[in-house]
Amino acid sequence: MEQQEQRNLLLALALCFGLFMVYNIFVLEPQQKAQQAQRVQATENAQTQAQQAAPTIRPREEVVSSGLAAGQRAAIDAPSVEGSISLLGARIDDVSLKNFYETVEDKERKNPAGEIKLLAPAETDKSFYATVAWTTPSTTTDEVLWTQTSTGPLSVENPLTLTYAAAAVRIDRTVTIDADYMFTVSDVVTNTSTAPITLTQKASVRQLMLSDTINSLEHGAHRGALGVYGSDKNQMINYNDLNNGKAVQRSVNAGWNSLTTKYWMAATIPEQGEEVQMIARSEKANGQTTFVAGYELSPYVIEAGQSITKSARIFAGAKRVGLLERYENKEGIPSFTDAVDWSFMFFITKPFFWLLMMLQNWFGYFAIAILVLTVIVKTVFFPLQYNMYKSMSKMRLLQPEMKNIQERFAADPQRMRAEQAKLFQREKVNPVAGCLPLIPTMFVFYALFHVLNVTIEMRHTPFVGWIRDMSAADPTSIFNLFGLIPWEPRSVPLIGGLLGLGVWPILYGITMVALQGLSAPPQDPMQRAIMRWLPLLFTVLFAGFAAGLVIYYVWSNIISVIQQYIIMRRTGVETEFDKLIAKYFGKKKPA
Repeated sequence: MEQQEQRNLLLALALCFGLFMVYNIFVLEPQQKAQQAQRVQATENAQTQAQQAAPTIRPREEVVSSGLAAGQRAAIDAPSVEGSISLLGARIDDVSLKNFYETVEDKERKNPAGEIKLLAPAETDKSFYATVAWTTPSTTTDEVLWTQTSTGPLSVENPLTLTYAAAAVRIDRTVTIDADYMFTVSDVVTNTSTAPITLTQKASVRQLMLSDTINSLEHGAHRGALGVYGSDKNQMINYNDLNNGKAVQRSVNAGWNSLTTKYWMAATIPEQGEEVQMIARSEKANGQTTFVAGYELSPYVIEAGQSITKSARIFAGAKRVGLLERYENKEGIPSFTDAVDWSFMFFITKPFFWLLMMLQNWFGYFAIAILVLTVIVKTVFFPLQYNMYKSMSKMRLLQPEMKNIQERFAADPQRMRAEQAKLFQREKVNPVAGCLPLIPTMFVFYALFHVLNVTIEMRHTPFVGWIRDMSAADPTSIFNLFGLIPWEPRSVPLIGGLLGLGVWPILYGITMVALQGLSAPPQDPMQRAIMRWLPLLFTVLFAGFAAGLVIYYVWSNIISVIQQYIIMRRTGVETEFDKLIAKYFGKKKPA
């Protein structure tokens, strides 16, 4: 591309950008504000209608504090969770996760108010709770008031004991919690009548549908009902499908069922080996929609004066892979690690994650683990990379002959391709060899991209410097002078994501330019122009990616530059670096 054409192209791009900014300020932003106002009004109207038809909604703190004061709640104080259990239905409905916070700022300040509030009482606007209930001859126990017979809060050392008595049945319940997120509910059900009775146990998690439940974006991770139904793994129904009426009811003899988001999960786990009905559906009543996932046992017949003992488990917490693996291997919960959405390429993402975690355990810091992982990947793929670099070096040495063939047979493209093929055959050069190493690189890119996106171990994990969360994009931007100007470029509609050109994406673009400087430039002018703009294109593309992924590729490019430079120098190829060094630091010829 000629210099004048380059100047015209840059002027055209600048003019287009300026026109778009003017259009954005005077047209798009007013439209967006008007549409947002309409959505807010529609949401308020829908909420008003729902509140008129639905039970009274109260603040979470008020519900919990009043229940504790009235003796209708039992406190929870465990190493990983805190909250309370409602004696109405013995619901596990108030669970906050210690050491997990809504924002990085809350984590750094260890702000208790910023802890993840996973479960919430039915009377609140974010109702999400778990129950283990019995259908008795007279009622269902998830709507009755239980009596606490133990003292003190539920803790690892102090189980919670409850009792409920009706005309024909008495249930003595013991609730325990481990050091993490697993509640175990053990019931002794006694027939106190003079005739046989039939009872059925069911366990479920119930979540009120909210607008952010349906519309919030968590790319690359399943959100909704998720479970293992016998030998059928990863049974998924997302929230949208549940809301639209999709449901499942399946008889199995093992597994678990849950409602889950990217990082958090509430799951029901029956005793393995017993036939249960796995259920996932939505229920609509009083203008509200509630998502339900759980199971029902087959009815039990209890003879007069006899008792049965049944247990159920409720998981309510963070999907930490190491913890899920322990529950799977030591406590017999099948495929519990599949609660993490490893994607259809689990055979790549799982090993990649475990390698990264092993390195983190060895070195103690994810920052070092990312850098060491890069070195390992580059070492494993070095044989392929070596062949690629040798092929690129030979192609660069053949550039003069390639140019000569193109000039001689410019009028005969078929003859030109034949002569080029003869040249490649004589010099034993395979032009495709430079593309083969890209295939494993694509798998590595996907694996690291997905692992950083869906595993909670990467959430709010800092790197050196200003990167406080490697699972989020680099927070800096060149368009506000890296924070010196009080303006957030990412807030611009449509193109905001493209304006977040932080330090690490820019470093990636620079390393990509360095790699191009070592490669033979294409002979075709159009291809050269495209290659010239590729670093900018990928810089903008990588600006929205997780910072950990960008850091990995910056380090990978630096290693590639070193490897490629050494190989090309050994094959006698003069690179652009050599030309630059000779230009500014070489000996000048005498006049």
